[in-house]
Amino acid sequence: MRDDIVGICRFSFLGRCDWAGTAGQAVSIADLLAQRRAMLYAPERLERRFIAFETLCLPSVMAQTDPDFRFWILTSPEMPRPSLDRLRDLCAGVPQIRLIVSDKRETVNALREPLREAAEAAGQPVIQFRVDDDDALSRHHVDRIRRHARRFSDLPGFAISYPQGLVMGSYEGQPISYWRAHQPFLGAGAAVRMRGPGRCIYAYNHFQLPKHLPAFTDIDGLGYVQTRWDEGDSVATIVAKFPKWFQQLSPAEFQHELADDFPFLKGIDLGFVERKGAA
Repeated sequence: MRDDIVGICRFSFLGRCDWAGTAGQAVSIADLLAQRRAMLYAPERLERRFIAFETLCLPSVMAQTDPDFRFWILTSPEMPRPSLDRLRDLCAGVPQIRLIVSDKRETVNALREPLREAAEAAGQPVIQFRVDDDDALSRHHVDRIRRHARRFSDLPGFAISYPQGLVMGSYEGQPISYWRAHQPFLGAGAAVRMRGPGRCIYAYNHFQLPKHLPAFTDIDGLGYVQTRWDEGDSVATIVAKFPKWFQQLSPAEFQHELADDFPFLKGIDLGFVERKGAA
């Protein structure tokens, strides 16, 4: 039986999730959603997220060497209509993509029925992987997941991580810096087969996946290009900035590292990461 693989990306989804800004908050859900809505749909932020999505995430979906997968983009109906139309237009040109606009306020609830339907069609829970809209995955990502899944075919559930990757970032208008990183079970590219047909990868914080499922890390190749910048949503990321275990690269070295896994990014203008005039 050939495994069904579904990638999931949240694009300015309005609701509770595993981000530090929304998880476990004592504030009322109405106040939380009002705060999140104002932040998520601010015009400048949305424009920068679209640029990142169109530069990084979307090309990595289109570049996959194994095209037999689906890619779901989850957003909310509160997104301003011009932006929602723009997102629909971008998705329409990629056969793997399905845009899901849900008024549910939790990722796991918004995706429960689509995952259950996919599992029923496949005869088993699908393999899910996750990525943020401002990150890119290796063009070999789906192929690697499929090869590992064959090895784990006797397990009802498992998790896979691709810890080797590249990071580029800029905070508070600083010049863009480039890094090579090792981050096990980072969200970018983490993959699972959950034990239940409607269960979602977002049921667990990505770093907690090895506590709940048999887990494997693949250190061959580079799995992701991660963006760390002011438009990110993780407070923990902003505080950590660039951890001491990252290896800094020159711009030329970064370009060289892109060659096999991310050829679609070579020579691309990545200057959008730096917020001009913020310093």
